[in-house]
Amino acid sequence: MKRFKHPFTLIELLCVIIVIALLAAISIKVTQIAYRRADETKTKTVLEIIRTANEQYKAKNGYYFPNGGSSYETDFHSIELSPELFGESYETLRTIAGETGANADKVRDAWGNAIRYRNPGIYNTSSYDLYSIGRDKCVGDADDATKKSPGLGDDIANFRNPKAK
Repeated sequence: MKRFKHPFTLIELLCVIIVIALLAAISIKVTQIAYRRADETKTKTVLEIIRTANEQYKAKNGYYFPNGGSSYETDFHSIELSPELFGESYETLRTIAGETGANADKVRDAWGNAIRYRNPGIYNTSSYDLYSIGRDKCVGDADDATKKSPGLGDDIANFRNPKAK
């Protein structure tokens, strides 16, 4: 007696396709989260390099490096990317900035935004304020137009804004 092999039914094929689609959607979301965390870690590394350079500057000169560059809202300034200030970390910061031309002379975060600096700080009154506006490229919380102050939302900062929940 000869047995016939039955092909897959349409329902079985649809179930397999649905399972594959779900696995693909989950893996895409996990990958997006991983990239977001990598960018945040890269930006925190940039802020730590600046903090270390600033502490070395203070040890050498007796004060933190002064404000400089073009001003932003509330008198925050971008930080000039200079080998004299950052020493061995200069090449790392230049690579992270990834810019050429007129924008290549500023310290940048993982999203290409200039790192913002203020000395003396508004929030760290005994030292300096340092922050990145984050992935949304908006100061503060992009969802709430009334909270246009640094350190809110997805901003990465060396201070805690008192308006934060």
